[in-house]
Amino acid sequence: MLTSRLRRRSRFQLLEKLAISVSLLACVGCLGYLFQLSASFFDSPLPDPDVSLIRPHYPGLDQYDSSREEEVESEFTNLKLQDELSDTGTTFVDSQQLEDGRSESESLSKIRHDNEPISRVAFGSCTSRRAIRQPIWSQGIIASAPQAWIWAGDIAYMDWPDVNCKANPDHFQCNCSRDWLHVNRQTCLAGDVPHAREKLEVQLQNPDYKEFVRYMCPNMSSGPQDLALCSKPILGTWDDHDYNWQDGDKRLPTKEEQKHLFLDAFGVPSESPRRIKDRGIYWKHTLNEGIQGKEIDVILLDERFDRDSKPCEIRREFCKLVAGPDPRKYKHEWCKDFLSGGTDGRGSCCSKDERIWAGWCKLNPQLGDDELWEAACNPASKMYGIPGLEIDTSSGAPFRSGLTLNSKNGEGVLCEVLGVQQRAWLQDELYKSRAPLKLIVSGSPVFNNPEDFVCGKALKWRPAVNCSCFDDYDCYRPAQMNLLHLMAHAPGCVVVLTGDFHFSDIKVLQPGKKSYSDAYNSFHLPRPVYQVMASGLTTDTAQKVTCDGYRVDKLGFRPGGECAFVSGPAFGMIEIDWDAPEQLVKLQVRDEFGEVQLESTLKLDTCSTG
Repeated sequence: MLTSRLRRRSRFQLLEKLAISVSLLACVGCLGYLFQLSASFFDSPLPDPDVSLIRPHYPGLDQYDSSREEEVESEFTNLKLQDELSDTGTTFVDSQQLEDGRSESESLSKIRHDNEPISRVAFGSCTSRRAIRQPIWSQGIIASAPQAWIWAGDIAYMDWPDVNCKANPDHFQCNCSRDWLHVNRQTCLAGDVPHAREKLEVQLQNPDYKEFVRYMCPNMSSGPQDLALCSKPILGTWDDHDYNWQDGDKRLPTKEEQKHLFLDAFGVPSESPRRIKDRGIYWKHTLNEGIQGKEIDVILLDERFDRDSKPCEIRREFCKLVAGPDPRKYKHEWCKDFLSGGTDGRGSCCSKDERIWAGWCKLNPQLGDDELWEAACNPASKMYGIPGLEIDTSSGAPFRSGLTLNSKNGEGVLCEVLGVQQRAWLQDELYKSRAPLKLIVSGSPVFNNPEDFVCGKALKWRPAVNCSCFDDYDCYRPAQMNLLHLMAHAPGCVVVLTGDFHFSDIKVLQPGKKSYSDAYNSFHLPRPVYQVMASGLTTDTAQKVTCDGYRVDKLGFRPGGECAFVSGPAFGMIEIDWDAPEQLVKLQVRDEFGEVQLESTLKLDTCSTG
C-alpha cells in the first residue's frame, strides 16, 4: 500500500522526466501541457493512506449505548459473555520481507541495541464492539510513555454484527441458519472473513488508535512497515473475537484466512514462519537483546488455532438439562453438536481428559514410575503429552504410536489449548532462555477461579446446574497444570499478561499449601507465577461493575484482597528498575487516565514480591 507521500513523489518524478525530455523551443507548449497534466493528477481524488474500505463515524463521547445492546441469552446467568456486540476496523500495514534474512526477533533487538534498555512495557486487550472514540490511547497510554506495547487479544471484535440484531432480526447480518458455529442471530458472522476485514479496518482507522500508532512508530511513513520494528515496538496475539469466533477452537473453517488477516494488521513479513499453513501465530520476541542481564522475552501464545473443543465433562450436564432440550436456548445447536455431533456422530466435545486423566491414570496409580504413565498422567513432568502418544480405542489406554512432532494425525492424550507442536516449542524456548524476565502473553487467563458456579437456574422439575469454568484454562485442567509447572520451573521470572474478562486485576499463584493448591497441583512449585489481566480499553467493553459473582476472588490470588480489581477502561504496565540491586519489576493496572490503580512489585533476583 503506497502512502500519499510516495504517490505524490512518483508523480512529481514523472513530471520532471517529461519536463527534461522536451525541447526548449517547445517549452511554452510543454508547460501548458504539464500544467494540464498536473492538474489532472492532483484534482483526481487520492486515497487516504490511512483509510481503506470504510469511513466510520465516531461519536464524540465514549459512552456506552445500552439501547444497542443485544440481549443474548447466555449459557450462564452471571457471565461476561452476555455483553457482546459492536462495530470496528482500518488500515492494514503492508507485509514486507526482511531484506537481510534476519528473523523478526533479531531485527527487533537490532533496532533497540543502541538505545536505552526498554523498561516500560504496556499492554491491553478488548477494544470496542462499536465504532466509538477510544480516549485511553492519548490520555492514558501515551501519557504513560510506554517503550513497547503488547496486544493480549481482541484488537477488534471481528465476529460482531454492525447492527442491533434484536431490533433488526431480518437484517442479513442477523439472519442465518443456526448450527454449532452460528449459535444464534448474534453470531451469524462468525468465520466471515470479508466482514472481519472491515471490522478490523474500522479499529485500525480509529483516530485515537492512529494517534497512538504514530507515537509508537514515528518512522512509519518512511521506515519499515512491520510494527515489531517500530522504534517503540507493537507486538501481539489474538483471542476469540479477533480469531473471528467467540470461544472459538481449532474447528474454525476459515482459520488460515483469518490468520493472514490478523498478521497483515501487524505487518508481519510474508515469509515469516507464523504464516506457514497449519501453524498458529505463536512467536517469541526478545527486547533488549544483547544487553546482558536486561533481556525481556515476550512469548506470544496462540490459544485458538489448535485448541480442542471443550472437554465433555465441563458442559455435559448443562447441555443435557439446560440448553439441549430447549430449541430457544442460546446454546441449543452448539449443545446438540457437543453431545451427538462431530465427525463420528458421538459428539464434538473433547473426551481425552475424561478417558486418560480422570480415567486410565486414576485406575493405574501403581504405574507412577513407568515412563508411559509419566508422559500420559503427570502434568508436572517435562515428558507430559509428548508427541507420539495416542489412546487405544479398544482398551482406552495410552500407547506410543511412533508419530513425530510434525505429524498432524495424532489425537494425543489430553485436551489441548496450545497443541502438541506449540507446547514443545514453548518448553524449548522457556528452558533455553536466559532472559531474567519472561512475559507470557495469553489471550485466556491461565488461572482464574476453580470454583463451581450456577450456569442453569433451578426450575420446578430440576435442581440448579453448575459449571466449573468459562472459556479459559480452568476448562482444560491437565493442560493448565502442565503450563503452570512449565512456567514455574523455567529459569528467570515469568509473568502472564492476559485479558478477555472485561475487568482488570493482578493475581499471584503461590507455592505451598493454599486453598487452590489441590486444584492447580501447585504445592511443589519452585516459585510463584504472576498474572496481570488488563481487559477493556473502552466503556463498551469495560463498564463499571460491582464486586460480585465471578469477579470475587474467594481463593486468595489477589494480593490486594478479594475485590481488588479495576472496572472501567484500563491497561497494564510493566516497569523494570534495571539499576536497583534486586532489579525490581512493578506490575501495574492503570486506568483510562494513566493513574496506577493496582500495583505489585517483584524482585527479579528471587522472583518474590517486594
